[in-house]
Amino acid sequence: MPNYVFYYDESQHSRLLNFKTVIADEFYDGFVVAIVGWDERRERDLAAKYSVFENKYLSPNAKELKSTVLKKSQFKYGFKTLSQNNARLISDFLDLFDEDIYVYCAFSSKAEWLIDKLFSQYQNSPRFNADSLKYSLAKLLVQYRPTKVVESLYRSTDDLITALRVFLRNRIELDKTNLELKHTEIAQCQLILKVFDCVEPLENYEWEYYSPLSGFALYLSEHNEVDSYTLTIDREENTRAAAERLGFDGVCQADSTECFGIRMSDMLVGIVAKLMKAIRNEQTYQSQEDGLQKKLFDNEWFNLNDERLALYKKLRRVLIQYDQCWYKFYASGYSDDLVVLLSLLNYLSSFENASQLREVGENNTEHFNSLCCESLSEHFHVMNDDPIWVSNSSDSSNLFRPRLRITGQPRTYTVQGVMFAEDGAPMAVISDNGHETACLLPASLAKWAKDVLSCAALTDSFFPAKVAFQYYEGQFRADFLL
Repeated sequence: MPNYVFYYDESQHSRLLNFKTVIADEFYDGFVVAIVGWDERRERDLAAKYSVFENKYLSPNAKELKSTVLKKSQFKYGFKTLSQNNARLISDFLDLFDEDIYVYCAFSSKAEWLIDKLFSQYQNSPRFNADSLKYSLAKLLVQYRPTKVVESLYRSTDDLITALRVFLRNRIELDKTNLELKHTEIAQCQLILKVFDCVEPLENYEWEYYSPLSGFALYLSEHNEVDSYTLTIDREENTRAAAERLGFDGVCQADSTECFGIRMSDMLVGIVAKLMKAIRNEQTYQSQEDGLQKKLFDNEWFNLNDERLALYKKLRRVLIQYDQCWYKFYASGYSDDLVVLLSLLNYLSSFENASQLREVGENNTEHFNSLCCESLSEHFHVMNDDPIWVSNSSDSSNLFRPRLRITGQPRTYTVQGVMFAEDGAPMAVISDNGHETACLLPASLAKWAKDVLSCAALTDSFFPAKVAFQYYEGQFRADFLL
């Protein structure tokens, strides 16, 4: 079996989410991670290609080429505002990727992380979706950045509840002046006011590193060919400790100056994060009056020539087209910037050339806004409909096992049999295109698996069988189709 090598880097890292951090001008809500990898037998060839690329753009006295060479101001309107040299740099960099290179990305909202801690006592139940409310509150805080609410986070729970209620009530009154556009936001504010009335003290502001790594474990579970691997992390002790606690094999740290794979992941995550940060700047309301208007992208985002349009298509190829799998992107519930970025790549890639794009003219802003609304609505639906049943992102149990995708809509699988793993976890053997995979089931389906196995006659006569799995009213179901 070949060995695989993966390289991890991150962007927009905030080690402490204290008051000074979150009010800083350069603060960005997203914590972005990229991991790149390949068959170890390709290492020497890829290193040589990366060296050629790097030497082409490396400053005379620099030891390495990092994404910091790409300044934030260059991304004001995405790739449109890049200098010619930086556009060539990104183009050459994206050309290094092919369909055999693994790419994984993760996005975590810092606002949602704080909210989840503050309102930790509110959990999902069959009749109440706490995650959707936390998503809505995170979105409100990121969109409007209410200073008094942010300040109260670091004072007392009573201050926070008071400030939050004042903000939400004021928001409702302002939104009533444009009911056609803001009716959904009004309903969200009213529901938050009705439900969230108790806050847990925030005792620890240190950022946690488990979520992106948990997502990467799920990503690996979709790649059966990756049996032996190493995960190399840019020098960050907290990330290494989290990876080892989660059960990753072969975790090590390296200096980026001595490891081209880390520099490659750094460049990718830097490009993605800067685009998302520019998207966030474009969407954030600048005043109370601004918050009452439809927020459209500036048309300069779409005023592209063929060369800049090709850049978006190359990035789409790397992020979306290559290595398609469910967990290629792993994100917190509130991950609108990532959703909008992917929508932008899909929208622009639908045009054959820049001439077609220019023909649409100023209507691009409305057309793109419609696509974003559809994508965000779908994301919100999937968030409610497609639970990721990992009770704790820092818990390593069952993390690396393939898990059956179960959604709010019935999904039918060909089941060859059911069983229990050595640690008692229920599993189903799924047949798909001639391949059989033992997939982890939610713990709540253990009784169903036990009932099936307890009836020998059923086991012998029913498998293989078509079974419909569904997440319905807060519970997982499994039904044989006769």
